Amino acid sequence: MNSTTEHLIRRGLRSCWENLSLNAMVVSVIGAALILAGTYLQVIHNLDKVMTSWDRDVHISAYFYGNDPSEHQFSIMDEIAAMPAVEEVLHLSEEDAAVFLTERLPDVAPIIEEFGAEVLPASLEITLRPEYTRPELIQEFVDEITRHDFEEIDYGQEWVRKFESFLSMLQALGTVIGSLIMIASVFLVANTMHLVVYARRPELETMKLVGATFGFVVTPFLIEGAILGLLGGIVATCGLIAIHSLLFARVGEYLNLAMSNESLVFLPASWVTLLVLVGVILGMAGCYKAVNKFWKAAS
Repeated sequence: MNSTTEHLIRRGLRSCWENLSLNAMVVSVIGAALILAGTYLQVIHNLDKVMTSWDRDVHISAYFYGNDPSEHQFSIMDEIAAMPAVEEVLHLSEEDAAVFLTERLPDVAPIIEEFGAEVLPASLEITLRPEYTRPELIQEFVDEITRHDFEEIDYGQEWVRKFESFLSMLQALGTVIGSLIMIASVFLVANTMHLVVYARRPELETMKLVGATFGFVVTPFLIEGAILGLLGGIVATCGLIAIHSLLFARVGEYLNLAMSNESLVFLPASWVTLLVLVGVILGMAGCYKAVNKFWKAAS
């Protein structure tokens, strides 16, 4: 490492300490922006995780007509079980359906006892393999088994499709909002760094008069911005961990869903690393914009 490079690095490190209050403000701005972005990513990550688990747990209920003989039902069951998309097929008789319903809805037990289990249709409960759980593939499978003339086929995918559309819209909206947050952060960091540049204006003007290049002038600020961005990323990571511990880990306690606290996970390490890198880029971009503005004004 030559003496010029050592000087630029030392100057950038010294500036971090000399302008402590302003730099603390920059770190806070970057940290706050990354916390907002990270919280959004954590929500999307967990929603996508839940959607994936629901997609992989697709069950199709195919109901027989009441007068359909058992031999015919089991023949259809064997034919469907041999299809490549099917992972498992269970046959529920009228009696099995009555037991299943009364276990989950005890209030209907007197009605079933009065009218008999025959009021409930026999059915096939079909579980698809994970690779066949996309909505379009499920629809193709349902269309294929309708040739067996079931009374009704229920696969409950309409609301999943709507939820996927909602998730896609939320992701698009989050991308727009996240971009606006990042742009606003660059301007906030640049305006704060402009105060640092202004405080060192006599020094920078002198450097320019003696022939210093723009690269020589801006490099210490870029080093300073990278350090501030790194610190902002670390602050944001700590904030996201706190939010996850205090908020996300408790959401499952208040949601009466088939979702435990363990289902709400923290961001993957690669995503956290990316957030920290974004913080570094924000710090450097803000510093570059501030110095570039001074350089053009001094020309």
